Amino acid sequence: MSNPPQKQRERVITLEELVVRAGELKDKIEALNTTLNIYLNQYQEIQLALNTLRELPEKHVDGYIVVDRLSSILVPASISETWRDNVLVNIGLNYYLKTSKEKAMEILSNRMSNVEKLINTIRTQQKTILDEYLRIQQILNQVIQAQQAKTTK
Repeated sequence: MSNPPQKQRERVITLEELVVRAGELKDKIEALNTTLNIYLNQYQEIQLALNTLRELPEKHVDGYIVVDRLSSILVPASISETWRDNVLVNIGLNYYLKTSKEKAMEILSNRMSNVEKLINTIRTQQKTILDEYLRIQQILNQVIQAQQAKTTK
């Protein structure tokens, strides 16, 4: 014996509730944008670290290292031939692991993959919330147009 289909309950939503929901969604969109920008910056930083590791010379080199992001200060530095086995990688909570270049690159690649997954998840959430926000905006615009049409008669 099959169960009869249940009736969907309809609920009337007030204009005020739509406006409140639109505000909530707008706040969520802004928060997600902020979070997304943080993860995009992290992704770029990890990518920069990976590229730098790949491009470092294998033999002894004397040169200068940039101290700040604006490249306004450089200090003399010497990279020894054994650097490949003496790489420090931040593994979280300000703990560092002394490892090889290859292992460091593997750790960074995994971290980059995890950040990429987070970015994709955030973008999916953004799209869902933005779609709902746009639907509500459409409804609100229709209500406004209907009200304007009534007042011009």
